[in-house]
Amino acid sequence: MDNIMRETPEFKTLRNEARKAIRAYADGADFDATVARLSGIGESMSTLLA
Repeated sequence: MDNIMRETPEFKTLRNEARKAIRAYADGADFDATVARLSGIGESMSTLLA
């Protein structure tokens, strides 16, 4: 079931947002802001997978 959810447009959008946040951190973004951004994305992903 998880694999099916990972193919949905919503999940792909969230995954891309997470990748953008990680890239921004690698380019010098603030650590706390990055963690906060990823936390929100992770909660949304958990909701989709539940």
